Amino acid sequence: MADALLTETTTGTVRGCALPDGGRLFAGIPFAAPPVGELRFRPPQPPRPWQGVRPADSFAPAPAQGASSLMPEASQKSSFPSFPTAEIRETSEDCLYLNVWTPTTAPDDALRPVIVWIYGGGYEAGSAAPPYSDGAALARQTGTVVVTANYRLGALGFLHLADLGSQWVGSTNLALQDQTAALRWVRDNIASFGGDPGNLTVAGQSAGAFSIGALLAAPAATGLFHKAILQSGSTSRIFDRATATTIAEDLITALGLDSPDDLLTVPCQRILDVQSTVVTGDIGQRNLPGGRSWGAVLDGSVLPVAPHQAVADGAAADIPLLVGATREEVRVFQMIGGDSFRPESETVLYTEMRRAGVTEPEKLLDAYRSRIADPDDLSALRGAFLTDALYRIPATRLARAQAGAGGRAYHYLLVDEPCGPAMGAFHGADLLHVFDKLSLVGADTPEHLTARDTLVGAWAAFAATGSPGWPPYDPRAAGSSRAIGGSPADADRMITEPPADDITALWPAEMLSES
Repeated sequence: MADALLTETTTGTVRGCALPDGGRLFAGIPFAAPPVGELRFRPPQPPRPWQGVRPADSFAPAPAQGASSLMPEASQKSSFPSFPTAEIRETSEDCLYLNVWTPTTAPDDALRPVIVWIYGGGYEAGSAAPPYSDGAALARQTGTVVVTANYRLGALGFLHLADLGSQWVGSTNLALQDQTAALRWVRDNIASFGGDPGNLTVAGQSAGAFSIGALLAAPAATGLFHKAILQSGSTSRIFDRATATTIAEDLITALGLDSPDDLLTVPCQRILDVQSTVVTGDIGQRNLPGGRSWGAVLDGSVLPVAPHQAVADGAAADIPLLVGATREEVRVFQMIGGDSFRPESETVLYTEMRRAGVTEPEKLLDAYRSRIADPDDLSALRGAFLTDALYRIPATRLARAQAGAGGRAYHYLLVDEPCGPAMGAFHGADLLHVFDKLSLVGADTPEHLTARDTLVGAWAAFAATGSPGWPPYDPRAAGSSRAIGGSPADADRMITEPPADDITALWPAEMLSES
């Protein structure tokens, strides 16, 4: 009888381990060479094959990461503070490893749909291992083979050096190139783990979803996945070459280096300590036009076309999209930021609204007063505005672009409040559902479990068939988005998103159009 824990890959044999629920785990499999030494700030290279059997029963360290500029109050190497995933205890620059979870074996041994999970964390934090990325829970709930892969973070993953000399050709969007390398590995190997290489869905949240938005436009990723789930992310977050080059030059200066070549030998910890000083921490300031952050760059090679334009032009027309957001995305950043999040005055908030392209900020601010409990609370008003500007409106704009290009997009809005009304349906709340962690926040009640089952059921159906179980998004029709959460009686409720109200009417037409 064949050993179910022994599996052949293109680079050698691995031995996984059995899980208590009957599933299998194969952890710490290299999908690229260690990006260290001369390979630091270089595109991922193929892993070295091995002889014999490689143990695959323990997770590799998380990617090297420093203190978050987005959440400076969070401790170094800590996970997203709103999600109870404990700390990321071990990190390393040698990080390009992935994990495979297989659910209990199907009676007919049929190949299962595959979900490749791309974690979030503001492009500065994250891990492909539990508890940050609980592939076992996702596999158990969806019945899919689940793959999670590390990718480089912060400057190590997104420093744009390609315009600083011919020796740095290709040294851009390294994290996206890592993700693409992982997807190639999945295509070439997943059948050996019981996964269907012809039915692969990429799924991600926050920075993971924005990464997927970029991968939709990356020529090297063409054909490597067949469906995509973007939760709290879209195709809107992209930096131009000039901004990215300035950030790179500023980092080199901040490190006290004489040339970019010195980046190969400077201690990794120095890079981690300094990288937050050359980008902006505030969620609005970093993500609105003109901001500075780590993230995908329109470099002309890895990303030759802006992701949203690529989708509008039909680049993803044959890739069904499931696009979601949470109703109060920015509430968690508002609560973490405290006084630093609150605008000094309405005038300051008007200026920020203009950065988003709003032409009548006074009217828009007045319109937002109807959405919050205290109409004079500038912090809450800013949170509601940024939720729309950074997440909810870009999500429906992506769905609209996909529909306009002849593709299929499905949209949902998470309205479940697992941590209560003060937190609302916050950024990251969906992770409590897809990783089955509601009990950790005391939210394993019928109402929240129903929301979990609805969301996870939609993901499972979409991964299997390309449809979550409701009609595609139609920008011309009311009620073409699914609301997930609320009372059990609302389980099948369809809503109009963005809402047909005074707020939406005051947003620039280009933010609401498909192009």
